[in-house]
Amino acid sequence: MTSLLSRATGPYWDALVVRLIAAAPLIGVGLAHVFKPGQGMLPLAQALGLPGAEILAPIAVAIEIIAGLLFLLGGWVRLGALLAIPVMLVAFYAHLVVTVWPAPNAPPFALPLVILACAGWLLWRGAGRLSLDARASR
Repeated sequence: MTSLLSRATGPYWDALVVRLIAAAPLIGVGLAHVFKPGQGMLPLAQALGLPGAEILAPIAVAIEIIAGLLFLLGGWVRLGALLAIPVMLVAFYAHLVVTVWPAPNAPPFALPLVILACAGWLLWRGAGRLSLDARASR
């Protein structure tokens, strides 16, 4: 059985597609939270009523960007999946309970579900042949 933090991966190619599907929105939305005015994570965390929103919001943004970069590069992909899953569960919950989105552009409802599915798949299968994990496990 493969450890959750193992870098071992199989010789399959389809993981690259799954990694890119998850990496692009994680990096894009994470950077939008940092650089676009009015797109910050703090108002959303406050709208959810999360305790310690001032602390959790920047941590969540950092996790989005880090997990996205790990998926993009294919290095420590299972760790990236373990980081992304709780953040996407909260994002999905936010779509269910926040009636008025605090930012002008709300991401699509399905986006956290797609990233959750990709992260779960990558946690199970690993990064695949075209990855830093494959190079490390040779």
